[in-house]
Amino acid sequence: MSFKVLVSAPPILPHIDEYKDLCLEKGVELFKPEFDVAESLNEEELITLLKDADGILCGDDDLNAKVLNNSKNLKVISKWGTGIDSIDSIAAKKLKIKVLKVVDVFAAPLSDTVLAYILMISRKINEKDYVVRNNNWSKIPSFTLSERTLGIVGLGHIGSELARKATALGMTVLYFDIRDIESNIPNLQNVSFETLLKDSDFISIHCDLNKTSKHMFSNNEFNLMKEGSILINTARGSIIREEHLIIALDQKKIGGACLDVFEEEPLSDESPLKKFDNVFLSPHNSNASPDVFRKVHSKSIENIFIGLGIS
Repeated sequence: MSFKVLVSAPPILPHIDEYKDLCLEKGVELFKPEFDVAESLNEEELITLLKDADGILCGDDDLNAKVLNNSKNLKVISKWGTGIDSIDSIAAKKLKIKVLKVVDVFAAPLSDTVLAYILMISRKINEKDYVVRNNNWSKIPSFTLSERTLGIVGLGHIGSELARKATALGMTVLYFDIRDIESNIPNLQNVSFETLLKDSDFISIHCDLNKTSKHMFSNNEFNLMKEGSILINTARGSIIREEHLIIALDQKKIGGACLDVFEEEPLSDESPLKKFDNVFLSPHNSNASPDVFRKVHSKSIENIFIGLGIS
């Protein structure tokens, strides 16, 4: 028996030739879209591409109920990565389509990225470079990490790794999670969401996107945050109501933002976020790491085999 599997996850697309022989040995033929995938496939593209497919190795594609109901042969959805909020899991379950993901792999690169933002902003690295390049020898005030408080929203695998690194570097670290989590990280403080908003100099988001977290950061939350605080999001764009963030930045209610994810991706050319010099933008790849990506590639392929019952 042979199976056809669509590969649409951008990180693995340049490398699928490395896995073709392994897949063919298992009776799996990999194919990809005949066009470049910038970030994800939409409903119309998926319905066409999945017409005869038995599986998909996807990124953040719009795998909604209509797409799944039109994909008559589909047996498995293998998510490249962790977040499955773009997949209608309820519809998949009704149709007996297996949904598999790769878990607990991105903690190292994502926590490093967040710390890089914190260090860059605390030590005013960009500002110091700018004044020297402009023949100005002004002394720029900056903070040590021991003078800064980090608030972590969501103490899962990534949030815990960030907390471990940040406390080791001397930061005061607070966390909020809707689950009852006991952590063995020294000096880590479990607080209410409101306390975290009011007391943190940096807030880093590490929760899943779901009904309780969508637009978790809106006008009310920005009004509670410190005037100079920085919001960091490497999780999912829709956890922040983007239009309210833009208002908060315009009105200087917060000190800035570091964003790897957005409500619509790729970020539009006209996005007002691009006009702020206190906003740092990244193209949804703060998880980048050659070693980590190779692990995710392999596990995603393995999940295809598992889902098709040929592992």
